[in-house]
Amino acid sequence: MHTRRVSLFLIAVLASGLSPGLPRSLADALPKDTNKIESLTPEQAQKLAQEFRGADVPVEFKGVGTLWCFQCLPLNGLKSIDAELAKALAGYARGPLLLNGLTTLSGDAAKALAQREGELSLNGLTTLSDEAAKALAQHKGTLYLNGLTTLSPQAARALSAGEKWNGQLPSLTAFVSPDSVAVAEALATTKGPLKLPSLKKISPKTLTALIKKKDVEIPLIESLELISEPDGSATEDFVIPEWLEERQKQQRAARAAQ
Repeated sequence: MHTRRVSLFLIAVLASGLSPGLPRSLADALPKDTNKIESLTPEQAQKLAQEFRGADVPVEFKGVGTLWCFQCLPLNGLKSIDAELAKALAGYARGPLLLNGLTTLSGDAAKALAQREGELSLNGLTTLSDEAAKALAQHKGTLYLNGLTTLSPQAARALSAGEKWNGQLPSLTAFVSPDSVAVAEALATTKGPLKLPSLKKISPKTLTALIKKKDVEIPLIESLELISEPDGSATEDFVIPEWLEERQKQQRAARAAQ
């Protein structure tokens, strides 16, 4: 996905409700705007994956902004899919597959989706089972999970070990579960970037575990609400490391310059 200006032609196409990638053979059976598709049979999904020519559309990512999705298959109207349907959709071999309407994902469906090599966007998911996280971590294309609000230590560990997860957690605002330290420790092992721009509540021990990853991006410390340890252990003062203080000075300067 890339940043790009919206062309007048594409604005007209989107406003008309047409999908530039939908061939006539499919248009007769399905809505012209693929985002309006609310259900598919495995047979329809397989045909769509094989025949859809791809659409260039802008996609809004929380905490990131608007990115362009090239030759993508937007199916954000789907609320749930089973393993058979996921396997059929995984056959789409052009650009990113957008399934941002999904609110749940079974482990078997995650395994099927993980087989495709293109980008995969699942920003409607707020949480992942350990099984689904482990499966998605094997995905060979860039993986977007910008809607996650909570993770178990096992799910966090699986994603952090993956090569293609983009590491963006703009919807995660608080670490309040008893296993928050373990989750933070797992996230700190993320191979690529780790960004938590909306973080608001966190305990001192959890924050200490999180910043073991020195390139983690978090808000200014003074904007965070330091809470008691969720597991009931003694709360200690948080000491800001020198390297973090220096980075936060740069953040303050950048904010003041805006």
